[in-house]
Amino acid sequence: MDDDEYDLDFSDPDLDDLPANALQHLEATALRATQHHTTAAPESDYGLDEGDEVVNLDDDAGAGHAYNQMEVEEQPRRSQADATQLLSRIKKLEQEKAREKQAADDLKSTLQTKAGEADTLRRRHDADSRKYERQLADQQQQHASELARVRAEMERLRREKEQAQTDNMFNQHDSREAGLAQRTRRAMPSRPKATVTAATSPAGTPRRAQKTRGPLGDGFDDDDVVMASPSKARDRHTTATPKQAGKRKRQLMDQSPIPLPALQLSEPRSRPKEKDPEPVQGTNIDPALLHFFRQHDQRFTLLHRLLSEPSSNGQDRILEALAQHVFPAQPSKKLSSIVYDALAPAAPSDAHELASKLCHIVLDLWQRCLDERYYAPLYLLLDAMHFVLSCEPASTAVQVADRTIPLIVTSVDLVSAPIINAAKLGGKAIASLYSSTQRDIAANIDVLDCLELLYLIATSCVSTDSDALLRLWQSIPSSFTLMLLNKEYPQPQIALVLRILSTSALQGTLGPVAMDDESQANIEDALINRLTNMFTEIPRAIPDPSASAAPPVAATEAEVWELRLLVLMVLTQFSVRDHGCERLAQNRLCIGRLIKYLDYCLNTLYRQPLSPTQDQKIESVNTSMKLIYHIATKTPGFDIKSKLVNTLGGQHAYLVALTRLAFSEGLLLEAGIEDAVVDMAHSILDEGLSIEEGEAFGMVFSSGSSI
Repeated sequence: MDDDEYDLDFSDPDLDDLPANALQHLEATALRATQHHTTAAPESDYGLDEGDEVVNLDDDAGAGHAYNQMEVEEQPRRSQADATQLLSRIKKLEQEKAREKQAADDLKSTLQTKAGEADTLRRRHDADSRKYERQLADQQQQHASELARVRAEMERLRREKEQAQTDNMFNQHDSREAGLAQRTRRAMPSRPKATVTAATSPAGTPRRAQKTRGPLGDGFDDDDVVMASPSKARDRHTTATPKQAGKRKRQLMDQSPIPLPALQLSEPRSRPKEKDPEPVQGTNIDPALLHFFRQHDQRFTLLHRLLSEPSSNGQDRILEALAQHVFPAQPSKKLSSIVYDALAPAAPSDAHELASKLCHIVLDLWQRCLDERYYAPLYLLLDAMHFVLSCEPASTAVQVADRTIPLIVTSVDLVSAPIINAAKLGGKAIASLYSSTQRDIAANIDVLDCLELLYLIATSCVSTDSDALLRLWQSIPSSFTLMLLNKEYPQPQIALVLRILSTSALQGTLGPVAMDDESQANIEDALINRLTNMFTEIPRAIPDPSASAAPPVAATEAEVWELRLLVLMVLTQFSVRDHGCERLAQNRLCIGRLIKYLDYCLNTLYRQPLSPTQDQKIESVNTSMKLIYHIATKTPGFDIKSKLVNTLGGQHAYLVALTRLAFSEGLLLEAGIEDAVVDMAHSILDEGLSIEEGEAFGMVFSSGSSI
């Protein structure tokens, strides 16, 4: 029998429930048990202590004594091991243990949270310290540059002051010399001397009237002959006039423009006083006349330069080459004659009006070429437009934009529309693309030259006012822009279209402005989707189906990286204004494609280590992360994870790319990744990952696994 069988609770309620013969049954059972066990009874659970008397049940006297004692006692002694109490105690202990374990778990979780917060604060402190150091270094550099600029400006002003003082001294010196020379000329007039007057005056020579008749004997006084003789009078002037005075008088008489009086045979009674010669002075020109001639020169300099400007074919000048073309509807008149006839009646008041007149003449010819489908002289007209607008301020390009943009769009469509049709339809559309007619059109219309003219006008509108830029993008169809961003076009054309698009970030719109029957939001979403799709495309022309044609050459790796950097530049330009940033954040594909492209850029750092395009890859990583962080932080309530569901592999790229970037050590293959970019990745991960996830990813991208 096990010990548990003796663990009975003889409480009063339990005894009341026993049957009447229970005691006799117990006695008989105890008696039978004593007959088989002669050893001492085990320690009882009934409360017998050591030293108590042990009754041997084999002895009749002992058995009787024991049972007599039980009968004497009114009720048995209560067991010390109460099962209910033990269970209650055990339950309390388990509950206490559970509470302590829960407290320990809570404490551990609190410690982990505090450790994570401390780590985050430490990283932010380090980031703030690096940011402060960079700002301090930038401010010091800016201060040094500003100080150097101020010193250079002071040195320039000092030199100008010294030069002005020197010029002033020279001018004063020249003025004094000019005044002295003028006074000298006035102080030395050509007037008759006293000796000459005495020799030529009859009334002043009474002594000669008393002389006898001279040896001539002709009935006349010899004194009159001597007085009228120039040779003798000149001799007397020599003796009576000082030498130096005579030299000055001779020089003055040589320079004097006044003709000498004719020689008289008889001297008048009173000789009139000679007038002083007027000093020679510089010619005074009216400033208004000079300004008129200056305007005149500027007005016709443009025309003279246009006459001598060579065309893009490198052989003829523009107007000379126009003489080789005639319109099919008017074969008797050359295009150059049309230009001359239009310029003949024009009377422009200034050079800018002349330039505007030249542009409108060229645009008239351009429109007529499109109407008559005569495209051969279009390159000359584009040369003339480029030349005139490059010589003029931006306002001239803005003035002619309304007429120029429709002509550019129509001309580009003639070449580009068949390409996109061939890419979509194939078959006959490809054959039509490489037909002889289409080849002639593509040879005569330079799409890249047309786009360069559009870019010139767009940048001119940017530098003037926003209204001009708004009118520009109202006149460009949205289909035209989206068409030119397809991968079937040459890489230089796509790059130029991207540069043109960078000017379209207005206050309330992106890209072309919708017409009345269009939705601006749809246009902007389509444009953003087309731009972000270029992260996975490589430009390649449609191959010519003829067997003899060489296969088209795809864009090189460096050209592809440069093209995608331009896409990032355009998207960054879009995000500068609030409207553009909001449109990028709301687009269902933009953020996911940007993160996947960031992951692709990071992967290429390891798949193609230290390739020739390493700098472009690093720049792409920095630019992509900055754009993602700008959109995420500048948009209220932005949830970056919700934008990844529409991009295949977006969630994986988000975790891998940002974690790899956050734990970048900037060593050999990652050299060039900016510290600010690392901090941006840390900041986004702190909000999107738990502490356990961050630690797990940190173990994967630890410093030991970085290169």
